[in-house]
Amino acid sequence: MKSSKRLVISIGVVALFLGFALMPAKITGVQSVRAVSPTPAGPVSGDRSYHPPPLSGIFQAASNFANDSTAPGQGAITKSFCTNGTDLGGGNIRINCDSAKLPHNELSIAVDPANPNHIVAGSNDYELFSIPGASGFLQKIIAGYYTSTDGGTTWLNGHIDPGGFFFSGDPSIAFNKKLGLVHYATVGFNLGAGGAFTVPTVQVNTSRDGGLTFERPTVVAHGTGSRLVQIFNDKPYIAVDNNSGSPHYGRLYVTCTRFEFFGASQSGYFRSPILFSYSDDGGNSFSDPKEISGSSATLCHNPGISSNEDVCNENQDSVPAVGPDGTLYVAFENGEFEGSAHGFRDQYLVVRSTDGGQTFQGPFQAVFPIFDGNDDYPRNMEGRQTLSNSQFRVNSAGNITVDPTSGPAPGSTNLYIAFSDNRNGTLTGDFNTVATNTDIVVVKSSSGGTSWNAPVVLTSARVQFYPWVAVGLDGNLRVAFSDRNYDPSNIQYGETLASSFDGGISFSLLRVDTGLSNPNDSRFQTEITKTSTTNGKALFIGDYNGLDIGSDLVMHPAWTDMRTTAYTNPPPGTGHKTQDAVTASVP
Repeated sequence: MKSSKRLVISIGVVALFLGFALMPAKITGVQSVRAVSPTPAGPVSGDRSYHPPPLSGIFQAASNFANDSTAPGQGAITKSFCTNGTDLGGGNIRINCDSAKLPHNELSIAVDPANPNHIVAGSNDYELFSIPGASGFLQKIIAGYYTSTDGGTTWLNGHIDPGGFFFSGDPSIAFNKKLGLVHYATVGFNLGAGGAFTVPTVQVNTSRDGGLTFERPTVVAHGTGSRLVQIFNDKPYIAVDNNSGSPHYGRLYVTCTRFEFFGASQSGYFRSPILFSYSDDGGNSFSDPKEISGSSATLCHNPGISSNEDVCNENQDSVPAVGPDGTLYVAFENGEFEGSAHGFRDQYLVVRSTDGGQTFQGPFQAVFPIFDGNDDYPRNMEGRQTLSNSQFRVNSAGNITVDPTSGPAPGSTNLYIAFSDNRNGTLTGDFNTVATNTDIVVVKSSSGGTSWNAPVVLTSARVQFYPWVAVGLDGNLRVAFSDRNYDPSNIQYGETLASSFDGGISFSLLRVDTGLSNPNDSRFQTEITKTSTTNGKALFIGDYNGLDIGSDLVMHPAWTDMRTTAYTNPPPGTGHKTQDAVTASVP
């Protein structure tokens, strides 16, 4: 949904960062420009029309944050570097110390395969910077990184160089065992002419000192922005081939979604294929991006846009994973299987490459339906799918992972995909009356993605969302997810870790948080326009969380935590809680 947003910023700083002048609207003490979130138009009440896959939440997050006219002066000016590890209780470690007041969300985490005590995480990091010589603040989002060398007890905080872009986020992190590197992928974007967020570009920053510092980014896929054609390269995720016996040992893989829009605004959605690129020189250069989502007259015959018929071009949320022999697997959500017949419910598709990304097989269908169609969730005040009793946008996507003890050939490699959906909710066929009881679901392939078992539902009571799945060197399957089952009112959430010791047939559940998070009492991400708020209900808490497992089999879930009261007297229309990046080390 398009809505007016306000960014509090010195006009001189705009010119310095962006290279052009904007006409500001003056307010007391500061100057402002308007920014419009580049998201497809949201639905209105009773709307049953097709809605394309959503753009990354980082665009909405930037708009909501920049719109908050009360933000300057509310939080301490953040620090570029600090080291801390605040225990919120029971080993739940707050890893952000640059600010305990400003939001941090959308967690990615990776453990060094050569050293289980070496961990790097990332998040969207919301920042207020003072403007030298001016009475104002600069509001922006820079992807933050957090590095631990003691198994997750203390964490160094830093900012990823955005490479000249004004905002960066959507973090994804991977270690490169062969080259001794840490790679960090983001999407960077600017504030463009007319106030729209423009030219979202996928890029990768690399650290050569174990995550203490990161170099300037290398561009993987350029975005564009003009009156008639706009390309948003969105939602990157990365993986490295860390198998020493693989012919592509050390190769870094990047996938993302290429959204293409035509016309004077982003409402003219055209298509969104999955892009792929790789690097063999530690992220210094990348192959030309190419489309890998493929075509299928069976799986992609019912698109929302007729020109995409039989071409799998309406996708989002790709994640790559590498098998024991170096085979690359990429999973993504697609909405073209049965189209309007089921409200454009998604399916999970998988493609694979046995030659390092030169060619791809598939797509193969991992699961359909995912109960996430037009009428399977209620919608929030911005027209986004949400959960009952909430306002924050939610999606069904999770990730794909590989069992390192299986294979090594694709035909005997075990793959797992975790996702969430509302199959057990009250499905009325109308988003105005539907109620959510979203669950975590896992599907398994024992044939390298060619065929998949029936879905296994891990949960039953209340609401669960944002799963991330990983398999340790012992072959045991783990799934971390946010969980409302701990709150009888079905509003606040904790974090659960599910474990399967029989290949995904059955699961045991362990609560890992030590305090519930309240997304309905949020200080930030509550404003829709400069005059309208959700009265403290967060509109955005990130689009995903993370999990990784060390070689010592210690599990490290990472999530957006909202237990901390950062504001005892928040501005009207907002709440008390902030959003922290929190982890736990679970043996």
